[in-house]
Amino acid sequence: MLHPDSRFHLYRKKISGTEIKKETVMSGEFELCTEAGLQICYAPHNEYINPKAKILIVGITPGWSQTERAYLAAKEGIVQQLTDEEICFRCKLVSRFAGPMRKNLIGMLDELGLHSRLNISSCAELFSAGNDLLHTTSLIRYPCFYKGKNYSGHTPAVSSSDILQRYLSEFVIELDFLNDIRLIIPLGAAVEKILIGQELPIQSDVPVLRGFPHPSGLNAHRGEQFREHFEQMKDILHRCRF
Repeated sequence: MLHPDSRFHLYRKKISGTEIKKETVMSGEFELCTEAGLQICYAPHNEYINPKAKILIVGITPGWSQTERAYLAAKEGIVQQLTDEEICFRCKLVSRFAGPMRKNLIGMLDELGLHSRLNISSCAELFSAGNDLLHTTSLIRYPCFYKGKNYSGHTPAVSSSDILQRYLSEFVIELDFLNDIRLIIPLGAAVEKILIGQELPIQSDVPVLRGFPHPSGLNAHRGEQFREHFEQMKDILHRCRF
């Protein structure tokens, strides 16, 4: 289903006639808002919700690599005259944590044994088109940049920014449609802190996989962080009811 606040219909025509480059997407035509060095731009990456999901993986905001893939998938879908929902579903499939980040993510989840709990051969299957177990999203569901670079979730803090709080409220709306989630996996400490520390409408009996490192290749300490919290995460998984 489309996110109830989907803006895709507003940008479909612009996307079809635009050459996808970072400087183009960050231009005024696709800019949603800006404040004190922060800039949020439109992208079709997180416009689709899977209400059947049992696993929820949450990032901080789509990076440029994911954003570019989503735009290219949208352009192709428009040419093929697909519906808005079909296009946004395709954008989700091709772009979510794409590239080395997805490989790292799957590797860590398999090492924790999540695939065995779900009765699949590998967590790579979660990312296939026919698998309804997974929903992925971001706390700030559109690409957010700080001083021209991907926003990390730390500076400025989400709690200190009016526009970040505004877009966090759209994540809260998304949660209303995810009624069968059995495990939430935050990607990195910044996301975990917000999920745990803010008063979000997360069911108290839904475990959060605390200590899971951000799978980006830029996180040079992810292996160390993974080992440090490995037993804690295994225990959380053991208590999940899938």
